[in-house]
Amino acid sequence: MNTSAIIAYLVVFTFSAIPLLEAFIVVPIGVLGGMNFLLTNIIGIAGNILTLFIIIVMMDRIKRWYLRRRQRKGKGKSRQSERAERIFKKYGVPGLGFFGPFIVGSHFAALTAVILGGSQKATFWWVTLSVIVSTVTISILIQFGVDIIGVDDLRFLNRYLDQ
Repeated sequence: MNTSAIIAYLVVFTFSAIPLLEAFIVVPIGVLGGMNFLLTNIIGIAGNILTLFIIIVMMDRIKRWYLRRRQRKGKGKSRQSERAERIFKKYGVPGLGFFGPFIVGSHFAALTAVILGGSQKATFWWVTLSVIVSTVTISILIQFGVDIIGVDDLRFLNRYLDQ
């Protein structure tokens, strides 16, 4: 593997880790560009999951601090937070895990789930499953769509990856 290919995979990892870019957007672009299907999926999903893990762990600590602070000041839950909790209870972590990434991104869906009372473990696994399923599915559709249509010249990264 040459230096250009390593840089391309590092870019996929980095961009997948950035909220709102997400693996299910970055990985299909890499596959469409001519990068290795399996390696691009693994690296992109790993970047997305790494930041999800960090966000979920840190958000739980911030949430605990915030709730302790509100209790010390004698404040109860606001009307808005009670309404958000009712919505969360209706759809739960699985609903946020699978639909949230397409609406607000996986990072914000995970934050929302933890803030509204989802456990760290459940939130991490549901959102991770969503990232894997959505990224691989969209990548497969891109891979076969390009092959079926016959536009192999869209592999715009080949000149960098083959050197």
